[in-house]
Amino acid sequence: MGLSWKAHRTLTPRAFDSLLRSLSPSPSAAAAAVLVHSQLLTRGLLPPTSTSGYFNTKLLQLYADGGDLLSALHLFDVLPQPNVFAWTPIIAFLSRSGDHLICLNSYSRMRAAGISPDGYILPVAIRSACHTFTTTALHADAVKFCAATNIYVNNALITAYADSGDIVSARLVFASMDTRNLLSWNSMISAFSSAGSIHALLELLPAMASDGYDPDIVTWNIIMDGFCRVGRCAEAVKIFDRIADPNVVSYTTIILGHARSMHHEDALEIFRRMVGGSACPPDQDTLSCVVACCRHLGAPNAGREVHARGIKTLEPAAFYCSAGAALVAIYAGSNRITTAKRVFGLMDPADLMKENALIAGLAHAGMTGEAVDHFNAMQSRGIGTDPTTISSVLPACSMIQAQQIHAHAIRNYYDHATEVSNALISAYARSGCIVAARSTFSAAHLTRDVVTWNSMITAYGSHGLGEEALALAREMARVGPRPNTITFTSILAACSHAGLVDQGLEWFESLTKEMSLAPVTAQYACMVDMLSRAGRFEEAVMFIRRMGLRASAGVWGAIMAASRAHGNVEFGKLAFDELAVIEPENAGNYVTMAGIYARAGRWEEGKIVRRMMERKCEVKPSGYSWIQME
Repeated sequence: MGLSWKAHRTLTPRAFDSLLRSLSPSPSAAAAAVLVHSQLLTRGLLPPTSTSGYFNTKLLQLYADGGDLLSALHLFDVLPQPNVFAWTPIIAFLSRSGDHLICLNSYSRMRAAGISPDGYILPVAIRSACHTFTTTALHADAVKFCAATNIYVNNALITAYADSGDIVSARLVFASMDTRNLLSWNSMISAFSSAGSIHALLELLPAMASDGYDPDIVTWNIIMDGFCRVGRCAEAVKIFDRIADPNVVSYTTIILGHARSMHHEDALEIFRRMVGGSACPPDQDTLSCVVACCRHLGAPNAGREVHARGIKTLEPAAFYCSAGAALVAIYAGSNRITTAKRVFGLMDPADLMKENALIAGLAHAGMTGEAVDHFNAMQSRGIGTDPTTISSVLPACSMIQAQQIHAHAIRNYYDHATEVSNALISAYARSGCIVAARSTFSAAHLTRDVVTWNSMITAYGSHGLGEEALALAREMARVGPRPNTITFTSILAACSHAGLVDQGLEWFESLTKEMSLAPVTAQYACMVDMLSRAGRFEEAVMFIRRMGLRASAGVWGAIMAASRAHGNVEFGKLAFDELAVIEPENAGNYVTMAGIYARAGRWEEGKIVRRMMERKCEVKPSGYSWIQME
């Protein structure tokens, strides 16, 4: 602080007050507060020597704001009657630290002590609200204690209601505000964005301008996120391109949005733009997301490039903390086990994520025995598990092993582990036990998320139970979370496998128009496959022509496969001509087309296709093996 001991001895209570007021909340101020603290004790200005708790309260505020909770609590405990000014820094620290349950319990203790909340402590407590019931109770306190008109209280209420899925209440709070600031508008826009209500979100922008506020970069980042959440990534990119100086949050938002919509290639392309031409370097969150995209694409070489950039530009500990688990998974998933274990060894020894990543990577690489062995070794070494451990090992488990791990999960944390339920549903369905999958889904009625519903719909669809899948989809639309692009694909795939063509067409219209979900290649492929399987080739081709995207090889491949099954030469030839342009060196297309001609007795045309294949494709000579002995 730059004060001599002599200067301390001349300080009066008024001077101490001025000094404490001059210290800004920071770790360095907390260190300076220690020196002031000792002088206040020496002069008897703190309880129990003093009957006034004023200096005590000011000190504990500095300690709590500077991150020293223990010192703050020590001062708090000696106060005979802590007031709202003493409670506020304690509750704020707990909220900032993510200890939301303890934060709310502390608020309840304060209220039980008869302390009235004010416009400073209520926003802090509201930020820790975990569901609508808690938010409503805090909202009632705001009304009761005349803080309902406080702009910061209302901004916090909008966010809390939105986070708990209660958009109606969030909108009512917003509509009731006499005065709004930019944060108010961004909070409401974020609420609609999180709910996927793009139309309502866009309606706010003219009203925002009328209120005298222009969207800032935070606004645009939120809007981009909203478009990506409903699969409208192309529109999100248009917004991104209009931002004059996108920041690292802008890049991370658009990359993560594409990744969530399974557009991993596009996410990597945006990352290349970021590192190639922008003045905005990626941070550890960006790199972690990009590594995850590489893992989903099975692109270890791209992952290595991001790995190299990460260790060059970031502190290794920070980089491996955020991206290490994904790197382990991508290397293990591509059978580079030595490299995976090298990264594994560079991560924090106490980091359970690295254990989970190695298990997930081994399972993804098809090394199921090694994945289960590593899980068992963790148990024998006394290393604890978490829900991610369980969900990582389940894809590698046999039916009996899945049942054993199911029992382990029930004993430990199953009632609160949504991801475990999701993995169990998939594991049971993969093993052919749809009854056990449905039982797991039903048991998770309090903790289901969109992945839980998607997993069960996919399970029904993969077993040919299309009607059951659609019944569940209707229930999800009525009482569950908002469907996403994965739900879209799962519903259409279920219709395709069960031959429910008309229902599939109806769902496609509903999901694209009523739910504002933008179809992607996977969904178009499902529709074309469904129509083709039913022999409705004209409709399938018309559907392709109406697509907003260029038809992929998978889309035309569905037409060709169905043409072979139905013996339809005309549409088989149409699909083959398209595939010959898209992937001219794929020998399988030529073989399939030759087979279609052969079944129709058109031998000469079949021979022509085979000669085309010999010219354009590298065909393995019959009677030889690819194995070379050295």
